[in-house]
Amino acid sequence: MTHAVLSPSSSRRWMTCPGSVNLERMFPNESSSYAEEGTLAHAWAAFALDPENQPKPSKDLPEVHRPYVLDYVEFVKRETEGGLRQIEFKVDLLSITGEAGAKGTIDCASLVGNTLKIIDFKFGQGVLVSAQRNSQLLIYALAASEFFSMFDEIKEIEMTIFQPRMDNIDTWKISMPQAEELAITVRAKAAEALAFYRADPLPLETLKPHVDACRFCRAKAACPKLRETGAKACDFKPIADEEPVPMLGAELMSPERLAENMQLADFLEPWIAAVREEAHRQLMNGNEIPGFKLVLGRPGNRQWTSAQEAEEMLKGFKLREAERYTFKVISPTQAEKLMKVGRIGERQWKRALEIITRAEPQPTVVPETDKREAWQPTAQSTDFSPITN
Repeated sequence: MTHAVLSPSSSRRWMTCPGSVNLERMFPNESSSYAEEGTLAHAWAAFALDPENQPKPSKDLPEVHRPYVLDYVEFVKRETEGGLRQIEFKVDLLSITGEAGAKGTIDCASLVGNTLKIIDFKFGQGVLVSAQRNSQLLIYALAASEFFSMFDEIKEIEMTIFQPRMDNIDTWKISMPQAEELAITVRAKAAEALAFYRADPLPLETLKPHVDACRFCRAKAACPKLRETGAKACDFKPIADEEPVPMLGAELMSPERLAENMQLADFLEPWIAAVREEAHRQLMNGNEIPGFKLVLGRPGNRQWTSAQEAEEMLKGFKLREAERYTFKVISPTQAEKLMKVGRIGERQWKRALEIITRAEPQPTVVPETDKREAWQPTAQSTDFSPITN
């Protein structure tokens, strides 16, 4: 399946900032442990909902994630009961974004009566996702309507974000005529983004920083408009006084330009921390800050109010000793403390050192004035390509 340049999941970005699709070409779309976690949860959910057409994942789902997946599965079954349902539904995006060969995959699409339902399973817990005027869901719905309209007239579209790890179930309902009207804007924004996809130099006016658009943009570090906005926010003269000119892609991440950006980052970070601290202080004092509020974070880990009382209670439950207690070997640091007080002898400590390991220190970027010796990366065999005759 062709990877879409104008993917529905990034539509908030390219509809706001059309030039971002051009900048992102320079940066690989790398996965992360969080993305892999979500992919596995989606795979198990798809298998549970449609075992005849969806493969069983080869990797087990962590026990802690199973209730979230089960909640999603039960929600989908309940919401789509009696309807025509498609799981991991592949749709063509050409008629929506104008991008040839582009495809998208909908977690769940279903026609129940005259209502087209789009359900998107969000497994993340870092950012709360709203369904209201969600362009990703709208694009999915418009693409799916081409298939489902063959079976019955679609009068209403119901789009839902199901985000169980944040206790978030949000639904946006619109009529089919409303969806078709919104589609005009989507197509116009898509055409604008595609028009500048290969532009070099890229006109600076196509870059439009916005908190939501920039959040997951891979090109943030190279974005000249974001750099300019940050410099002006804190009056960082070396950059704020620059004359903005279109730049070639290769110039955006030159060592000299990156060095200036690092200076700006050092200038901005203390200011950002101070702003957040002051906002927190004022809100705690009962002052109102337009557009912001205090909320309670996640509760701490559960613990017994009395370990002794819990011990007696669990013993009364007739649980075996192995079920009541967990045992863990002491750490090397704790063992060293025992050596220093004489509980472990020197000869014994030498034996212990033979099976102690620790992670290598990781390189970090610091100013050149830092007193630590500079570290140079060593070449790896994978850095070179074989020479063929």
